[in-house]
Amino acid sequence: MAIKFSDIFGTNDIMNNPKLEELFNKTRDMAETVSKKSAEHLEISRKKVECLDAKTKLARLYEKFGELQYDLYIGEPVEQSELDEIADRIALLKEKIDTLTAEIDEAKAQFNEAVTTATKKTRDAFQKEFDKINKNEVTVSADEVEVTEANNPE
Repeated sequence: MAIKFSDIFGTNDIMNNPKLEELFNKTRDMAETVSKKSAEHLEISRKKVECLDAKTKLARLYEKFGELQYDLYIGEPVEQSELDEIADRIALLKEKIDTLTAEIDEAKAQFNEAVTTATKKTRDAFQKEFDKINKNEVTVSADEVEVTEANNPE
């Protein structure tokens, strides 16, 4: 739903200016783009948390594996199946971490590219408008300008 600038700020003639309306629309479009990109950034953050959780679990498994290896070294009985299970879980977590890291890197790259593209597109649109305004710049002759002395507010 498109909101008109005049709907927000009243019906003043200045507010009904099509240039201001266009500026408002471009700004709103950029805000919507930023909002969408924020949601994508939130997904990246979720994956980072999931990756950190997997790394924490991996550290605990390494610790447990090391304890079992030490027990084996000092001659205490250790079930080989327990060592195998922990080694398998370590391998799965390492694979999960690698996958998440790759997904995070890809999502970051896509996010940065999309934000750069949206920013460039908006900048170009504003630059185009600015150039139009400069081409249609109104010149004022010296006879039309009144020069007054500045008052010193004390």
